[in-house]
Amino acid sequence: MKLVTILSLISLSACALFDRHPNSGYLSYPGDEASESHDIYELKAMGDEHEAREVLGVLARPLTNDERLVVETRLRLKRQEERLATKREKKQYFDLRSGLKSDRDRLYFLSLPNFEARERWAQNRGLAATTDEVYSDDIAKVVDANDIAVGMSQKAVMESWGDPDAVEIAGDPVYGYERWKYNRYISGSDGYEKELRIVYFEGGRVVGWERP
Repeated sequence: MKLVTILSLISLSACALFDRHPNSGYLSYPGDEASESHDIYELKAMGDEHEAREVLGVLARPLTNDERLVVETRLRLKRQEERLATKREKKQYFDLRSGLKSDRDRLYFLSLPNFEARERWAQNRGLAATTDEVYSDDIAKVVDANDIAVGMSQKAVMESWGDPDAVEIAGDPVYGYERWKYNRYISGSDGYEKELRIVYFEGGRVVGWERP
């Protein structure tokens, strides 16, 4: 009887070792959320490095110190490119990217504080400007939202809404009195419906609009 009791106690102790409370600090499974998240980020980093190695043509062998530096710079550049937040910033960068001679130049360009600073830097170095016009922050936000606002230039309206379906000019063209017509497709209760929008310009700037 004593032997049975001892064996039972040993068995219970062994079970206690494997059946830990979730708050004990010991509970851990290979497929838990933290492990999965870690694996996802690790796999992404490995994929980015593989892509950088492939571009440099050094897939099959260990990297030299110089090659390692080049790969790390390429990875930093990729992360900076992914941080570009607006369509205007992306257009500016990718229009100029081929004119920037190295990944270091591209990294420096992306480290500049805002769109205007990058535009000035590019112009001072004789690189083609992305636009003939640098928008204010307020207008840039409107363009990025695919909207229009009073005071916008015709170029900004085209960047936001595209080319107009029709253009009507009133009086002498030198005064810039124009009416642009857009057929916009608006989501409604019965699906998408075509809606006419008319934008009015004076001196090349938006002064108003209407939906007849």
